[in-house]
Amino acid sequence: MSHLSNQQSTSKPFFKHSILVPVFALGLVSFNASANEFDPRLAIDLNEEHKAQLLSNMRGALAVTQSIVKALAEDDMQAVADYARPMGFKVRRQKPKDGLHDALPRSFKMQGKAMHQNFDKIADDAETLKDPKHTLQQLAEVMNNCQGCHATFRIETIESADDSTDSEATEPEKSFFQKLFMME
Repeated sequence: MSHLSNQQSTSKPFFKHSILVPVFALGLVSFNASANEFDPRLAIDLNEEHKAQLLSNMRGALAVTQSIVKALAEDDMQAVADYARPMGFKVRRQKPKDGLHDALPRSFKMQGKAMHQNFDKIADDAETLKDPKHTLQQLAEVMNNCQGCHATFRIETIESADDSTDSEATEPEKSFFQKLFMME
C-alpha cells in the first residue's frame, strides 16, 4: 500500500509540470506575436529612406496645421494663406515626382491628393473670404482626412536591395520553439 501511495505522489507533480509546458508555450507565443499581426490596417511597404521621407512629410503637415491654428487665433488670415499655400496640390504638382510617390499605393495617393487640394482651398478662401470660422471648418476636413488615412494604413519597413548584405549566406536566428525542440 505504501508503494502505491508513493507512485501516486510522484505521478501527480509530473502531471502538473507536463500541463505547464504547453500553457507556458502558448503564453510565449502570445507575447512574441507582432502587433502588426493584429493590426487590420493596410500595410504600405517602404524602404527606410522612403519611410523617413513620408514620416517627415506628415510631421511637416502637422506643423503647418499647428501654424494655421495659431494664425487663426491671431486673426491673421494672410498668414493662414501663406502657411497653407506650400502644402497645396498646385505647388506640390509643380515638383518632380520622386521614388516615394512611385512606391505608394494609388488609394494612399488619392487621400494625399485630397488633403493637398484642401490646403489649396484653405489658402484661396483665407485670402478672399477672410473668415476664420470657415477656415476652421476646412481645417477640420483636412484633419478628418489625416485621421482616415492613419486609420486605413500603416507603414512597414522593408529591406531595399541596397540595404541587403548577402542575406542568403546568413542563417536566420532560430526561434525559442525551434531551439526547444531541437534540444533532443
